[in-house]
Amino acid sequence: MDRILFSNENNYVMSYEIQIDHKDDEIVAFTINDTPCQVEIEVEIGSEQYPVSYNSFTDDITYAESDTIYYHVKCETLLCAGLVYYNDQDICTALEQQLNIV
Repeated sequence: MDRILFSNENNYVMSYEIQIDHKDDEIVAFTINDTPCQVEIEVEIGSEQYPVSYNSFTDDITYAESDTIYYHVKCETLLCAGLVYYNDQDICTALEQQLNIV
C-alpha cells in the first residue's frame, strides 16, 4: 500500500492510497481509498547486462544477463466503481510507479 501526495495547479494537496488487490499480465485490480478500480496494462520484458567479475590480469569483464519487467498502464482503460476525485492521469502514473518498484 502506498500513500500518494498529489498537488495540482491550484496548489491543493490531496492524498490517496492505492492498494493493489490483483495483478496479472493484462489487468490490475486495485482500490483507491476503498473505491475498487481496474485498468489494463502492457508488460514489457527486456534484458540487461551487468558486470559480475573482473580479471585484472587480462582486463576481461564477465557479464551476466537478467530479465527486467516493466508495466505500462493503459490509462484510457481505467474504470472505477464509484466516485474518485483524482485526475485519471495522476492515478495511472502513481499506479505505474508502484507496479515498477523493484
